[in-house]
Amino acid sequence: METQLTFYSIMKCSARGLFVTGLLSAGALLTSCSKDAMPTMEEGLVGRWEWEQTSARDQYKLTPGNTGHKVVVEFDRRGRARFYQDDKLVSAAAFTVRRDRAGLGQPLRHLIIYRGYQNNQYYSVSGNRLHLQDANGKLLQHNYTRMVAEVSVNLATPKTLQ
Repeated sequence: METQLTFYSIMKCSARGLFVTGLLSAGALLTSCSKDAMPTMEEGLVGRWEWEQTSARDQYKLTPGNTGHKVVVEFDRRGRARFYQDDKLVSAAAFTVRRDRAGLGQPLRHLIIYRGYQNNQYYSVSGNRLHLQDANGKLLQHNYTRMVAEVSVNLATPKTLQ
């Protein structure tokens, strides 16, 4: 019995080949990106952030200059947020991050959910800037700048020969 090549059998083999090739290509693309190259939602948030200003519908702006306070928030990889005012820890909370779509056709937003607090916040990170917006209906915008970790170097001083 001879195998006949028909148009249908050729198309079936070609379609199967294209499907397998596409599947392998997609798998190669997904596995070629390392975790370092594509940070998770939380990775961009992790770090120490210094408060620059808070504004409410352009009515007023609070800044460290007009409040007299330095405010820092620190998000760590274990899901803890620590809030400092004038270099003193004032509160801490566990947090999780969730993706939130406000509605059909609306952009995807990231939401910080703090355990033990009434208010959650939408956030975005662009470069070294963190933008927080309260999710409780009040239109408060908070802007922070990423703090660079201070590195201290202790140089050994050579002992003098006596």
